[in-house]
Amino acid sequence: MSRRLVFLIAIVSLMTLALAACGGGSSSGSAALNINMTATEFKYDPNVINASPGQTIDLTLKNIGSVRHTWVLDQENIKLTVDPGQSVSKTFTAPTTPGTYQFYCDEPGHKEAGMVGQLIVK
Repeated sequence: MSRRLVFLIAIVSLMTLALAACGGGSSSGSAALNINMTATEFKYDPNVINASPGQTIDLTLKNIGSVRHTWVLDQENIKLTVDPGQSVSKTFTAPTTPGTYQFYCDEPGHKEAGMVGQLIVK
């Protein structure tokens, strides 16, 4: 084989690999988002979730506090309740409309104490 042909085959092979690395994923263009969140008095960590419109979100909420906490996202009609030392998980879909959506703990006084967060869809 000539050097030119070997060079051409190498370039085509590299370009094929590069294109393959850029492809894949789900048909919506966004892989599922895995969020491990802790709840304690009176905060979530992390307290911001960034997602794409319609993206699948796998949320695991662990309560490392000493009292019961909840995680409420009104727009998607989701409420998780987790007792101290326990974890709960929920898979849901982010809203399809871009925007900032608040989640919060609805135990009495917790939201008012600052136990809130944001789901930012963009």
